[in-house]
Amino acid sequence: MLNLRGAKRVVILGGGTAGWYAALALRKIFSAAVEVRVIESSQIGIVGVGEGGLLNLQSALQALDIDLDEFKRETNGTYKWGFSYERWRTGAEDDRYFHPFASAQGAASQWERMGAYPLFSAMIHQGVELPDYLRGVQLIKRNACQDEARQAIEKNETDVINSFHFDSYKIAKYFKKLALERNITHQDTIVEEVETDERGYVVALHTRDQEKIELDFVVDATGLSRKIIGKAVPSTWHSFSKYLLLDRAIPYHMPHPLPNPYLVSRAIALSSGWMWQIPLMDRVGAGYVYSSKHISDEQAVQEVEKTLGYPIQPQRIIRFEPGCFAQIWVGNMLSVGLASGFVEPLEATSIGQMLETVRNFVRVLTTSQGVVSDSAIREFNASNFMSWMEIRDFLRMHYDCPRRDTPFWKDVAATPLPEKYRALKETMQLRVPRLLDLEGYIMHGRHGMFHIVNWLFVASGLGLIPPHAANVELMSLSKEEKQKIAEFLGWLQAKRAANA
Repeated sequence: MLNLRGAKRVVILGGGTAGWYAALALRKIFSAAVEVRVIESSQIGIVGVGEGGLLNLQSALQALDIDLDEFKRETNGTYKWGFSYERWRTGAEDDRYFHPFASAQGAASQWERMGAYPLFSAMIHQGVELPDYLRGVQLIKRNACQDEARQAIEKNETDVINSFHFDSYKIAKYFKKLALERNITHQDTIVEEVETDERGYVVALHTRDQEKIELDFVVDATGLSRKIIGKAVPSTWHSFSKYLLLDRAIPYHMPHPLPNPYLVSRAIALSSGWMWQIPLMDRVGAGYVYSSKHISDEQAVQEVEKTLGYPIQPQRIIRFEPGCFAQIWVGNMLSVGLASGFVEPLEATSIGQMLETVRNFVRVLTTSQGVVSDSAIREFNASNFMSWMEIRDFLRMHYDCPRRDTPFWKDVAATPLPEKYRALKETMQLRVPRLLDLEGYIMHGRHGMFHIVNWLFVASGLGLIPPHAANVELMSLSKEEKQKIAEFLGWLQAKRAANA
């Protein structure tokens, strides 16, 4: 059991987006008598490559009373309405499909039948790209400016849920500014030793300056260095490298390739991985994430430069093993952000998972009124681990693509499928995925990272759902329901003609 009712000090070790966000969240739930302290070192810095949010970003900011316009302005942010996947199927320059952040208010997602969405099935059967039904998707396709996107949001003329792209350094700086304004203590030092007691609880941090900082609870937000979890506090590491091959990333900055900042993050497949492009107001945050077994670091830089047509200035080489810790809440220690686990930046899952981890932790702590049972902690860890399984399987589906033109893409095709995704793919040959298929990923108060609509956009974009599987479902509809399908397809055809 963990009892924090008499807590005097909570320490967050590590700054960056995860550390400062966690500090803001904890400051909000602890009384003013409890010190919330962030310890970071200006000599170490942050990884600084996560520059895009998911569907939970806007609500996470609002939960901490953060003004969205101020956030966008302070972080050099732009609107983010989803993802553009390019060259994942044929490798050709015109090969592209979209995964937009579709709202449940859209025309196709309002009609649910037994956990399935007949209008999506109708589009798949007709070979229509699923995003075409969304109001606002044309703003993405024609590279609309930020003002047009803002007007569409304010006038409720888009079916896309808004998130943000942001500068990873500026978001940490902005969160830090808010934290200091909200009575969070900041200390710039290097922690050299983590002291634990006979229970395995962290009781103090020892700094390079010979200071002993006693504490009641600690958050490990130290990124890939993982100063506490897996070292001072044991936890089981679960590798994803069997299913996800990428283990290197080279970030860099580049100018905008289009007149306006794109409203989506771009994922452009290359010979041994893919290149991300995240548009901010004054630049694009970019990088190549790749498999070191298929290309060297030097060759990766050369491929990027050949693709872009100009030289780049790599910031660093990031080496990682995709995976997560099975237990991230151990005793009086919680691990968040990259310290708890990391996979490639596909679908911006790192920020999204961090926000969900903090949200669920706050839920457990407040609901238990500071006295948390061992079983509640076990359930939290089980739920968090299942969230990582969902992320792993969702990303693995992205690689279930038809490219076979390089050794990497041939090896990707031979990479095994996780069991849950394998079972889902098997059912997709006979019917369209539905809510039931994702229930196994959701447990103990956790929100699913991705809705079935997100899975549908990617699966249909990759051609993983055969038209005949959709047609079987349509055949079982009543006469009235089939008429509804026909009216929808007629409306959609007129909409597409008007936008042609």
